[in-house]
Amino acid sequence: MKLKSLLVILGLSVFLYSCKNKSLINSIWKNCGDNSGLLDILVFNDTHNFVRNDTIYRRMVIDSPIAVIDRIDTYYGERRLYLKRLSDQKNYRFCEQ
Repeated sequence: MKLKSLLVILGLSVFLYSCKNKSLINSIWKNCGDNSGLLDILVFNDTHNFVRNDTIYRRMVIDSPIAVIDRIDTYYGERRLYLKRLSDQKNYRFCEQ
C-alpha cells in the first residue's frame, strides 16, 4: 500500500513539473538560432499567438497555424523553444525573454 501511494505521488509530481515547464502562456521568446525567417519575436498572449496541442497559431490571421513545437529545453537555467515551421520544415530556436 505504501509503495503504491509513493508511486502515485512520484508520478503526479513528475507530471506537474513537466506541465509547468511547457507552459507558454504570457511569455515572450526571441529567435536566437541560426535560421531566420519565421518571426524574430514570438509573443504568447490573448492578442498575438497561442498554442493548441503542439501547434502554434497566429491570432492576427484568423488563427492560422505557423509551426509545431519540437521540444522545450533548459540551457544554463534559460528555457529554449525549438520549433519546426510548417511551410518549409526548417527548425528554429527561440530563447525566453
